[in-house]
Amino acid sequence: MFAVSAKEKAFVKGNIAEKILILQNLDESEKIPIVQKGLDFSIENVSVLAQDEELNSLVLSCISALPDDASRIKKIKKKEQQKLSEKLMAIFKLFGDTKIKSASMEKLPLYSKADRQMLVEFLNDYLESAFKTGEKEENVLESAIVTVGQVGNENSLTVVFNIWHSKIWPAYQKSAGDALALLCHDSFSDIIKIFSISNIGEFEIFFSLLKNSLKNDTNSLCSVAENALLIAINNAEKLTASTEEKKAFVAFQIETQAVLAENKWSHASSVVNSNMLLLKKSYDEGLLSETDFIKMIESSVQVPSEDLAKTLTEMLSDCNSTVEKIDRIVVGDSDEKSTMPARNVVLALIKALGELGDKTAFDALLYVTYISYPLEVIDEAKMSLAKLNW
Repeated sequence: MFAVSAKEKAFVKGNIAEKILILQNLDESEKIPIVQKGLDFSIENVSVLAQDEELNSLVLSCISALPDDASRIKKIKKKEQQKLSEKLMAIFKLFGDTKIKSASMEKLPLYSKADRQMLVEFLNDYLESAFKTGEKEENVLESAIVTVGQVGNENSLTVVFNIWHSKIWPAYQKSAGDALALLCHDSFSDIIKIFSISNIGEFEIFFSLLKNSLKNDTNSLCSVAENALLIAINNAEKLTASTEEKKAFVAFQIETQAVLAENKWSHASSVVNSNMLLLKKSYDEGLLSETDFIKMIESSVQVPSEDLAKTLTEMLSDCNSTVEKIDRIVVGDSDEKSTMPARNVVLALIKALGELGDKTAFDALLYVTYISYPLEVIDEAKMSLAKLNW
């Protein structure tokens, strides 16, 4: 038989108050066997002493007595760590007290390193059940979300996505988003799947989370930006949401193109061209500011293509047509009413076409010099004409 210490005997014989006192005055070497007995006692008697304050105090004393320092935990045999992990899970399920649940959740990851899968399944089951029953917000929920984000699996991704997507617990929305980004950090297919099934108005929020998560992995970030932007463009006609959601979508377009342009991600040249067509539409509808539209024109040149040159040339040609109408109105040849295109937008288009150097822009740039643009615009058109490649 194994030797039993005097404190262990006293713990077994004592009442709950005496047990708590013993727990508070244990040497390091005595803690684990006595804590295990205390947890076993609590689990066995919770059905008899439900909601009993003394029993709750005993449970909290047991959990508090467990070491939380990695070096001290490492000295505990793995089998004992696993037993403690299983007991903490049982305590979490059996006791309704929030303090007990929080204390259990805090210690669980520390004692579940030997069997991460068991911890992950426990967290998945808890969060899925809480989601289905619409459990009220409490700190232990947030702790579970954060933990599952760090250790979770594919099933965790589904559970956390549902929590994030539904916004069931608004106070924990950021934690859910951060957990989601961590869970799909190493899985490109999972990231793209989430974009595929998300509301387009949510793209900007999710991409911002990923951008922060993937900031040290440029290739992955650019691949995500390219493919997510393509998904968004292909589904843009389905966006019949509020103005606020449309603006969120435009913000996503701006952010993803900025990433692609900053890293000169040539793979995305056709996507950037398509994005510019959509951004022009948003600018015309008042959803995109003049300043942001100019930034997008400037950034698009960092991901050049023949199609982009044609797109920007058409935009300049539209501006030219508007100025031509105004010229006709001035001389009395037309009753149409037109507003002069924004000077800085026109300048941005002219400069961009000069940088691209594609000769398809020749006619549009030349025509700028024939109609009544400000002298600054005409001079810029002449400089861009000189940069075209022949």
